Amino acid sequence: MGFELSVVAVIFFISAVLLGTFSYTMMSASNEVVSDASAEQYQMQHIKLQTDIEVDDSIPDISGSNYNLTLTLSNTGSEAVRFDKLNVLVDGNLEPYSYSDSAVTWTPVQTRNLTITGLSGLGMHRVKVVTENGISAYDAYLV
Repeated sequence: MGFELSVVAVIFFISAVLLGTFSYTMMSASNEVVSDASAEQYQMQHIKLQTDIEVDDSIPDISGSNYNLTLTLSNTGSEAVRFDKLNVLVDGNLEPYSYSDSAVTWTPVQTRNLTITGLSGLGMHRVKVVTENGISAYDAYLV
């Protein structure tokens, strides 16, 4: 009976060591994932705080029943923005836009123009420009 008890005790001890090692490895890996996510969240918040844009001017160009809208935008923040990653909403509808600049990086203190074609409707309209990290600028214009 003494030998069997020793074998059972050794089996329990080895099981406890293996379980502890496995648990430590999993907790360590989980801690690294949480730490990396926290660092990424901090970086995203920092970039968002440093990003700012303004709509300087909204000029509708009426041709027939439709019109084209040219927006003059300024990057007033201290963070570079990708100009091709903007979302432009006119009266709440996402609209495609074009721009003539070849560089997609929009550096601070730089002014750029974009054009939205094929819009319709008379009266007051509202335009919203949103950067890839969620910073937005608004303007209203009359057609």
